[in-house]
Amino acid sequence: MGFLSSVIRPKAISTEMERLIRESFGGGSTSSGVAVNSESAMRLSTVYACVKVLYQSIAQMPCHLMERVGEGRDAITRKAVDHPLYRVLHDQPNSWMGADELWGMSVAHDSLRGDFLAFKTVVRGEVRELLPIDPSRVVEIRQNPDWTITYIISTEGTNREYREDAIFHVRGMSLNGYSGLNPIAYNREAIGVGIASEKFKAKYFGQGMNPGAIITLPPEERLNTEDTIRFREALNVAYAGLNKSREAMVLKNGSTINFPQIKLVDQQFLENEKFTQSQIASIFRVPLMLLQAGDNPESYASSENFMLAFVTHALTPLIVNREKAIYRSLLSPEDRKRYYAKFNMAGLLRGDMKSRYEAYQIGINAEILNPNNCREWEDLNPYYPGGEEYRSRTSTIKQPEKTVDSNEGSGNE
Repeated sequence: MGFLSSVIRPKAISTEMERLIRESFGGGSTSSGVAVNSESAMRLSTVYACVKVLYQSIAQMPCHLMERVGEGRDAITRKAVDHPLYRVLHDQPNSWMGADELWGMSVAHDSLRGDFLAFKTVVRGEVRELLPIDPSRVVEIRQNPDWTITYIISTEGTNREYREDAIFHVRGMSLNGYSGLNPIAYNREAIGVGIASEKFKAKYFGQGMNPGAIITLPPEERLNTEDTIRFREALNVAYAGLNKSREAMVLKNGSTINFPQIKLVDQQFLENEKFTQSQIASIFRVPLMLLQAGDNPESYASSENFMLAFVTHALTPLIVNREKAIYRSLLSPEDRKRYYAKFNMAGLLRGDMKSRYEAYQIGINAEILNPNNCREWEDLNPYYPGGEEYRSRTSTIKQPEKTVDSNEGSGNE
């Protein structure tokens, strides 16, 4: 427990309380000498860039509440636009946020803390609002003997307990099943190296002479303590700082100056920075190409293949996590029989116009898609009659609309 163990017995404090104290006082120390917590980690450019990529990617995917209607061969799937929860998930979760902001924030929270929590406003049994909770207010997430979850949240300086039916909870990777692991805490050393490297560079460039400038005086020059202090201060005033790094320096009476060979272009320093950057990007499953980093970025046959790899390995797990959290926490037991949430990823996977239209042609000829499906994805108005019919160049029977699977919506809706 480090510092805590010297002032308090190990069993006198819960794991969640220890986490809160560590976060409040700068996070856990690292071998690099840098204290790392979720807030300080975001000041590292690589962490910030990774979280921003995930935030913006999830934010541009609309979340639809879908409804299954009918049974067997007569069943169809459609958007449940009349359900009160649809507006909350797709448009506006509360009075001051859009749905894109909420889902982006949810990814930022569980990427930096391990959990995203929001209060549920319930009216007549239906969720009408989601109010996100500042992670710093979450004191503890506890599982009770009867397997229910209790959330202890600080409200106006007082810790209050909330039952699980009052909280919408999206948890990251979990080992206990009821709270997510903090990625920053588990990767503190790698992030600490990155922060220490940035601090070193900032300090290096903040001193125009560079640290360790050595001035050699001739033997006959003897300076007492006061003269030495005045001499050093005069040099600092005249030459220290980045904006004075190119000023001419004049030394009198045969004095000479030497600068130790500290080169930021040394191969070892640059390789260490690249390795650290790659380590941090792997924590968030974000390709270096999306961070505009690395001189040997991954190569892909096409932009479609690149986005497919990113969506499959980085975004899909996040999306599935949120869809299941909505099903578990926002739908009543009765609604779960008919409704489910679906994030539309079509917008991220759209290729160039030629590739899209060729794919539409294949889908229509195979009687998988109808023309209005394709027009919806291109943000074009449907046409009638005939736009809802499934047909191919060789088909002689037009199939009815009841087999339509509208699971996919417009990428920009």
